[in-house]
Amino acid sequence: MPVPARNTLAIVGAGPIGLEAALAALDAGLDVHVFERGEAGAHPLAWGHVRMFTPWRMNIGPASRVHLDRAGWTAPAPDLHPTGRELVERYLEPVARLEELKPRLHLHAQVVHIGRQGLLKGESVGSKARREHPFRLLVRDPGGRENFLHAFSLIDASGVYGQPNWAGDGGIPARSELYLAPQMSYHPDDVLGLGRERYAGKRVMVVGSGTSAATTVLALADLARAAPGTQVVWAARRPLAQVLPPIPDDPLSERHRLYARARALAGGGESTVTPIGDARVEGFEFNAATHRYRVTLMIGEQPRVEEVERVIVNTGFGPDDSLYRELQVHECYASRGPMRLSAALLDSGATDCLDRPAFGADVLANPEPDFYILGHKSYGRRPDFLLETGYRQVADVVARLTEEQQASTARS
Repeated sequence: MPVPARNTLAIVGAGPIGLEAALAALDAGLDVHVFERGEAGAHPLAWGHVRMFTPWRMNIGPASRVHLDRAGWTAPAPDLHPTGRELVERYLEPVARLEELKPRLHLHAQVVHIGRQGLLKGESVGSKARREHPFRLLVRDPGGRENFLHAFSLIDASGVYGQPNWAGDGGIPARSELYLAPQMSYHPDDVLGLGRERYAGKRVMVVGSGTSAATTVLALADLARAAPGTQVVWAARRPLAQVLPPIPDDPLSERHRLYARARALAGGGESTVTPIGDARVEGFEFNAATHRYRVTLMIGEQPRVEEVERVIVNTGFGPDDSLYRELQVHECYASRGPMRLSAALLDSGATDCLDRPAFGADVLANPEPDFYILGHKSYGRRPDFLLETGYRQVADVVARLTEEQQASTARS
């Protein structure tokens, strides 16, 4: 096998962070290629009906902005808040169409596994000697054909949206959840748009107590006003009084609005919404004759059974670590993000995403040389990641990879 050039960089994921990293790497003189299992921006497109908390000025990467401006792009108004679809159509798709990036962007190319050429996970433990062995990527095309590709540096920016958490107590599936999961929803469905027919006039359970669950419950409450018979059962793990507490002087107006409306519903503000706090999901049953679910909840030590026609599980997301199972990655036992970053986030003492510092390459580094997990995946299961933070990660990591590549070239 021909040895790849020292300046080769592979990026997994063509979302906002992956595309920003690719352009920053190009500007730094790296030979970069991006591999995306779907379309560019597939994750934000999947929640395309949801409006973001952050305005456009916080969602555009600096390297991407330079390249787009050079291509004659018209930027959106900086203080407007895009939906996921608008983020893709007005920003990510124009980035993906840039002439300098198109030949380096490989869509519908799924990276299945990553290792090191000629090394196993347990060999050369913690040694920089692993840097002399290029990364080995097993990549699958839409027809199922597989090939090996190699690069000396690697960034995983594949996100977390594709790996939703389970509904059951303790973070594991509830009874029969594994069997019934394919017919339930695990993402914030577009209940007022594409999913309207599925939910209108139905009794729907939403499981979760974070922003995704609140977004879904609010949309279903709006649907109930227009479609008689629509009812919502909101099963929140937290006590209802603790659901999305207010943030004093919150500068993010969209977040402030969502939180306030969610608290009103959690307090029983709508007759069509039944909020249940301190709820743990014990099991699901499905009656194929009536097309109804019986959901068993535990409220303290007391069981409670709710019958519904639809179930939406919005309990958050987590990283897919199977990609880098054969690499030396120190993973946090709580968040499942990289250990150094997880510890730094905890030690920062910040309680809001706007106050969290964006840590640099030293904190983002793994025991595996020249391998970085960036973007939301670097936060593991934590929900408080900002694109603005990811763009700062990119700038620092690309600078570090460029330094390492130049040093390796000088040594050789």
